[in-house]
Amino acid sequence: MQNPFLNRVDDPNRSDYLTSVCSINKIRLRKLPIYGIDDSIEGLTVKEFFSTKLVIEEIKKYHKELGIDLNEYEEKKLPKLLSEKLSGGNKEESFTAKKIAEKFGMRLGLLFLALKSGQKENREAREDWTDKHWEYWNQVEDIILVGGLANGRFGEELKKCIEYVFRTACVIPYNIILYDNPSDVGVLGCATQISSEDGVNVVMDFGQTNIKRCFVTKSRGEITDIKTLEPYPSRYMDWEMPNEAEKLHQAKKLHQYLLKAIEDTYNTAKALTNTEPNSEIVISIASYTIDGALNAQRSGYAKLCALGKNYAECLWWELSGRLRKDVVVKLIHDGTAIALNFSDRKNTVCLSLGSYLGVGFPETKLVWPAYM
Repeated sequence: MQNPFLNRVDDPNRSDYLTSVCSINKIRLRKLPIYGIDDSIEGLTVKEFFSTKLVIEEIKKYHKELGIDLNEYEEKKLPKLLSEKLSGGNKEESFTAKKIAEKFGMRLGLLFLALKSGQKENREAREDWTDKHWEYWNQVEDIILVGGLANGRFGEELKKCIEYVFRTACVIPYNIILYDNPSDVGVLGCATQISSEDGVNVVMDFGQTNIKRCFVTKSRGEITDIKTLEPYPSRYMDWEMPNEAEKLHQAKKLHQYLLKAIEDTYNTAKALTNTEPNSEIVISIASYTIDGALNAQRSGYAKLCALGKNYAECLWWELSGRLRKDVVVKLIHDGTAIALNFSDRKNTVCLSLGSYLGVGFPETKLVWPAYM
């Protein structure tokens, strides 16, 4: 069936784009599809019962049982440490780690079962979805899990729990697919959009928690190397501003911070490869985008709309001056960037387990205009 979460554009020179209703974080489980697994989440929205922040809070709650000294680790590194405890800890540590993984795996399983079954109560709770949106999720066959929480043993435990929930409910499950190096899949998706056959290109991932920085080397159309640099922490991510003046002020600070991250990456790539990087700069961003224009209502990047109608043009204008060359900036919704790796798959959804749940659809068509 036609994907109701995508706006198809008849113009061959323009991209498809995701509608803002594609988010599953706003789904409210008014009625659980099965009881006796985790009844505590009934009535909650997805963002209230599943997120990286909630996983981190659970790890901190049981840090002693896990053998984790919270003074030694940054919060953002705790999920990876938990995954390591699942296989590398002592008996108590691995037992506690498994319980935490199972808690969130069962919750994810209940969400997927709710999407598959589309109960009347849950349909009514999601007012911006029609029956077509629920029918789409019912006919999905494969779900590819990527992102930080899908890494290693933690991702494996999530998959087991999802399958257990469906088995308990006697419902044919989605085929859950785990991907190698799931944290890097967004960067790899961006790399597919580099049109240059040879040379070095800057690729960025503007997330809610981190700004990933990479440069990709190609030779005769093939990617020969991807170098990942130390990420920048995401800053100025507040969503709500008291007034328009403050929104503009924060937007300017965020914009300058992003420009610095890109420029630093470009110069580092130039220094390490002794090569002038190509003009294309490909960026995935935690915001719905339409031909370079960001969504003004959602995510910490929404405030950038205060700087101009098309943020890709804003970046092109300033980066061309800073780098002293005419650049091309390609902005991609982060979920779509992930899905670009699987463009040959049918009836498939990519789900990123990052700060929150991100969605991407492999059938999304991208066409790039020049921002100049």
